[in-house]
Amino acid sequence: MGTASKRVFIGIPAGEELREQVLAFHKQHARLPVRWIQPQNLHLTVVPPWLCDKPELVCSALGDVAALFASTDVQFTSVSAGPDAAEPHLIWATGNTTQFFSTLRHELYSRISLQKSDERPFFLHLTIARVRRDEQQTIIRMKFRAPVVWNACLRGLSLYESVLKPTGAEYRVLCGATFSHEKQ
Repeated sequence: MGTASKRVFIGIPAGEELREQVLAFHKQHARLPVRWIQPQNLHLTVVPPWLCDKPELVCSALGDVAALFASTDVQFTSVSAGPDAAEPHLIWATGNTTQFFSTLRHELYSRISLQKSDERPFFLHLTIARVRRDEQQTIIRMKFRAPVVWNACLRGLSLYESVLKPTGAEYRVLCGATFSHEKQ
């Protein structure tokens, strides 16, 4: 008997320092009409969701790829509505993307047998809240944008299962791998 496919994606979990910065921002902006992402679910998506029959093979590939990389620092400089300001679905923190992410994605795609469904270059973002459809106009009128300086160290990769529920997606970590080198 085969196992059912799981909806999975590869992400980099937000470390403690980044989760604390997001929590402080949440407290400062608690009146925003959004559904905040739970701290344990904060992550940077590296490979978008796909249906996977054999997550154990992906877990093995994660370990191989993580062994090639050192932990890396990133900086988020702005929090705004996105991805389309005219029809915002989320509130996200963004920053400058480095070559690290292109190289990381290339290594992952070369070891995991799946087609690139998204050819766009990686865009550094961290979703911190979701905008309810009935509140989109409120967010649009606010022209919400806040400068931030959030520094974070990215230390590894995780394979997440995304379970879609009426209240929103819930994530479960299926496996993880730590980058094997310390940052230079």
